[in-house]
Amino acid sequence: MLMNRNRYDVLDGLVSAEVRSEIARAKAVSVKGLAERVGIRRATLSARVNGHAAFTPTLLAAVAAELGTTASRLVARAEQAMRESDEGPRRAA
Repeated sequence: MLMNRNRYDVLDGLVSAEVRSEIARAKAVSVKGLAERVGIRRATLSARVNGHAAFTPTLLAAVAAELGTTASRLVARAEQAMRESDEGPRRAA
């Protein structure tokens, strides 16, 4: 299945949302502290967490590891959210 650029934008945004959710669930984790641990500027990570720029696979893997998960789990949850949004609300027959 081919995806146009808009579909990638949606997936990128959903991956960012998954990372935000993981940060919110984690205790005592801040974007600043997370950025320091993965070796990037806070502004760089903040742009990705807030959906202004896409995560690279390498950065997503590093961030995921710091959050106790994997990049593949974050992407899988984002893809599931995208599928669910494509299906829309189910109507009773």
